[in-house]
Amino acid sequence: MSLRLDVNKGTVKQDLAMLPEKMLEAAYEELKQAAYLMVGLAQVNVRVDTGSLRDSIRVERVGPTYHLHRMVRVRAGGYVTNPKTKRLVDYAAIVETKFPYMRPAFDEVRGNLAHLIRRGVVEACNR
Repeated sequence: MSLRLDVNKGTVKQDLAMLPEKMLEAAYEELKQAAYLMVGLAQVNVRVDTGSLRDSIRVERVGPTYHLHRMVRVRAGGYVTNPKTKRLVDYAAIVETKFPYMRPAFDEVRGNLAHLIRRGVVEACNR
């Protein structure tokens, strides 16, 4: 289970191509901070049985880190061993369907993301 916020699609890609490296790095840093906030919110929202799913919610860097390929992914599950059964399981999608935890976290973060990126870019320009 993962939600990917990809700033390389649509008109955003052309807009980002015109940004100086310093501004692009500032935007990426804000994107990473938003992803970590989403992790925290999802961990608070997820139903807990053994804690394995909650502990599996994480940020992953996606792709190379050169110009226009700065992406992060918030994921859950995928490598969790159930402490009770000792079997590899992925509860993320099942739990998300019945008791959403990832989508509400994404919705919460998404509302402020453009503002955070704008602020980070402006601060980078003023340095």
